[in-house]
Amino acid sequence: MARVLDDLTGLYSKEMFTLETMNARLKRSGIPSRILRKQIDDTGRYTARYRVKVRGLSSAAVMQSMRGGGKIGLVQDGVEDGLRKRMEKAAIRALYTLGIDSGEVEIAALPGRRYAVEEIIIDKKGSHEAIRAEQQQNDLQQFKMEQSVILMGMDPEFILVSKDGRVVPASLYLERNGTAGSDAVRDGDEVSYPLGELRPPPYPDPDGLLRAMRQTLYEASRLITDHSLLWKAGGLPAPGYPLGGHIHFSGVPLTLSVIQCLDNYLALPLAILEDPKGRGRRPRYGFLGDFRRQPYGGFEYRTLPSFLVSPLITKATLYMAHLIILHHDILRARPLNRERYHKAYYEGRPAVLREVAIKLHQDFTLLPNYAAYSKVIDQIFEHIRDGCTWDESRDIRSLWNIPAVP
Repeated sequence: MARVLDDLTGLYSKEMFTLETMNARLKRSGIPSRILRKQIDDTGRYTARYRVKVRGLSSAAVMQSMRGGGKIGLVQDGVEDGLRKRMEKAAIRALYTLGIDSGEVEIAALPGRRYAVEEIIIDKKGSHEAIRAEQQQNDLQQFKMEQSVILMGMDPEFILVSKDGRVVPASLYLERNGTAGSDAVRDGDEVSYPLGELRPPPYPDPDGLLRAMRQTLYEASRLITDHSLLWKAGGLPAPGYPLGGHIHFSGVPLTLSVIQCLDNYLALPLAILEDPKGRGRRPRYGFLGDFRRQPYGGFEYRTLPSFLVSPLITKATLYMAHLIILHHDILRARPLNRERYHKAYYEGRPAVLREVAIKLHQDFTLLPNYAAYSKVIDQIFEHIRDGCTWDESRDIRSLWNIPAVP
């Protein structure tokens, strides 16, 4: 059973997960789980199983496992490297989903690049060590952050929709590369580029990034010559086209604390405000704790929907993300570690999530440099209090003062 963080103080609580709760939470988050079926009937076929040691957001080792748990050797690089990486990613995601800092995950590798989590082994001693190690890492990274420049970037997506409701591929107008480009969607072995994506250069402050993003919008408007097309954003503005609003960070520590803060203080408020149709994006997309390390040394936070739905939503997203990165060490609320709010996030129940919004807002107001961003963030939490949601059916061009005709 796993112990989770208290939703208000961030301290360990006495709430415990049963195997049934763990199984339900994994499946709710889109992670295949067979932990309730200890003895798996594989109809006589050999099933490769791997045990992955995880601490924080990293894996220490991937070992092949017999059914009884006996280790028969490390998975080697080369041919097995892709499999090893998939097992690592699955194990880290599974423990993160359960709020566990350190442990081992046994995973069955299934046909078709599929997998299923079969066992969770919690390392209580390692968990406390992981917490202390992360605190030391936070202290070191905080010092480095004070000595270096923190940069924030983004690549929010949008789609083009004709008057009769057809999605028109953005690749007809936008090249794959560039500040205003097209992005890929995979369907089996087929790859198309139907999505538009804005890629402004990174900036150390959110207002600079916002100005750069506006320029990419104007560039996209220049390139998309069919002005009858509607531009739509959000989570799921058209069936089969889930959109993301990814935010990039460099000069920032990639730790459990940072990702948990982004989930609780950013993804949760936006989930309250999203168009109800957008909730169909989860759990395949928009799952909690979705991040990707990047070659430039930073990371990309991928949980959010496309926040291009309005200038206010975009501003608030960037402002809150900036404050979270600066002050993740003192933002301690973890409501999403509670079953009530975890379920509400994935099931799309904003009324339940709204219960913790006041606490999250109060935490923001106590941050040292909140005043610079208070007007926008206060307004967002007023909309949350009033039960407002954004409308993904709208053409975003008018909201961004982009003319619909040349």
